[in-house]
Amino acid sequence: MKRLIWLVVSFIPLTVIYPALSQHNFSEEAVARNHVYAPWDPMQIDALRKQIGLVGPGPQNDITQATFPDYLKQPNTVEELMPQAQAAVIQKGGRSPLGLAEPNDIVLIVVPYDSDKLIQEAIIRAFAQRRVEARIIFENDLLNIPVETLDAMKLAKQIFKAGDGQQESGEWFEMLGNWPDFNIFKQWVRQEDPVYYDATWPELQFPAPSLEELNRNFDAMAFAAIIKYLDEHPEVNRVYYKQASRTLAKNALKHHGNIYMGNYTYLNHYDLMGQSPNVPADVWRMLEGKLIDPLRFIDRYEVSDPEGTVMYSDITPREAQIWADGAYQQGHLYMIPSQSGGRYPYSRINYPSTGDTWLEAIQSRTNGVIASTNSHASNHARIEVHLKDGYIDRIEGGGLYGDGMRLALAYPNINELIWPDNPRPGFWWLYEAGTGTNPKYFKHPREILIGQNLSERNAGGVIHWSFGTSVSGFRDTENFREMNQMPTGHAMHHHTLLPTYQVRLRDTGNWITLIEHGIIQTYNDPEVRALASRYGDPNQLLRRDWIPELPGITAPGRYNYYAADPGSHWTRWAHEIENGTNQFIGN
Repeated sequence: MKRLIWLVVSFIPLTVIYPALSQHNFSEEAVARNHVYAPWDPMQIDALRKQIGLVGPGPQNDITQATFPDYLKQPNTVEELMPQAQAAVIQKGGRSPLGLAEPNDIVLIVVPYDSDKLIQEAIIRAFAQRRVEARIIFENDLLNIPVETLDAMKLAKQIFKAGDGQQESGEWFEMLGNWPDFNIFKQWVRQEDPVYYDATWPELQFPAPSLEELNRNFDAMAFAAIIKYLDEHPEVNRVYYKQASRTLAKNALKHHGNIYMGNYTYLNHYDLMGQSPNVPADVWRMLEGKLIDPLRFIDRYEVSDPEGTVMYSDITPREAQIWADGAYQQGHLYMIPSQSGGRYPYSRINYPSTGDTWLEAIQSRTNGVIASTNSHASNHARIEVHLKDGYIDRIEGGGLYGDGMRLALAYPNINELIWPDNPRPGFWWLYEAGTGTNPKYFKHPREILIGQNLSERNAGGVIHWSFGTSVSGFRDTENFREMNQMPTGHAMHHHTLLPTYQVRLRDTGNWITLIEHGIIQTYNDPEVRALASRYGDPNQLLRRDWIPELPGITAPGRYNYYAADPGSHWTRWAHEIENGTNQFIGN
């Protein structure tokens, strides 16, 4: 494999430079455990590919040097924002397809209380130019809660920093696992591993009991308030809400789910001043379609990543058919068959409507290892999740996040029960391989500085993997969940930032590279580029503007220093991006 090789320029571990990553006083044992990682040498990726059993050609080109967009300046007036706002409200692709609203529509958009008001004013004006009435309502106004109250709640919850990867196995497992009572699982964890429990669910110091209750019930209250508003305002015919989990949000809106169009991500200047709205919807949809069109005809997929992910699976004709039929979700394609099954698929023609043909559930048969240092929630010491025939076999490293995964894997009966619509027992099957598709998305530095990392998974070519047994609409799912006190969703995300994803055609044996080193190859497709040329220079329009800064891979440094403490690296990176001193800005 060709690669970009960096000289080692620093022998000082990052932990010496940035020792404190959390506002919470974790125990010394928890801090030490959080730096336990699975060592790795990126130069060994070719040997690991052979060891795991990959037979495809692998990467053919060098890894690109790190870079970050240089066009993300902070605007001071609505007028400065208008060109980007105008692009956003006509964008029909991706996670926030505001362009699906038509003239004379009335659109409800609900945003977090601390969203940038200047951004929202620009979106309202841009919609008005299209003769669309946009009602952007802040959550505090919708719920009639003082901003000061939400500030106090937010402050009480800000206990984590970058590197506290246990957030993923705490908050995200609770939300996406669809537990009937997550507290039962938490109490079991407390008995098994009190150190991990205290580091994952530290006691929040709310100034009043009412604030603690508000925090516990906030999401349910917000959805109830939106439903009430829509009941009282039947003239509203489009809704955008949340920054993730579109399917869950649609279901939570109940009888108004049919007017739910998608997420809303334009909360600050990073969201709007980024160039993702400027990728025309027809170009975006064409490159997505060409990415998933081969899936119906393949008999094997293989993936590798310089951080140590190496995996493969053979695919039956039936699995390939279900995969191709269910792989589409704008800006978030399903790149393994298991995620396409067990659902009514999204339409590629009339998105976000769904078809009426149920796709049967598929359990993964993937073998290999997923290695990561980033998740939806934050960053974590390098982890290896080893898979045998699609199921988690063992977990190495990962700091406290790895400890949380090992605990969840040992939960009583979670490996023995058979979930509805699935032939084999167990919950911890490889379920998700969600692929971002827009070349202009990037990792947000301000997220890192508050200990989060959700934006990263939107970037074109980044794959986020997760595990579970998720059946979206099967009739027995809820009964099973309640009877057995078990999750019925998915959780434990792992981001591969520079994956190479290749598939083999069943009839010819030819290999197709869909993604190489994080670059989606349909960006280079002649038809995609010809269509893009109608709007400008395709070299600029289809260039991936963010390449992650990974020491020893795309940037100078020793990878294992990074692998032991990614949170320190990304904290430094975020400060440098914010103050304009990062060497890779505009590279």
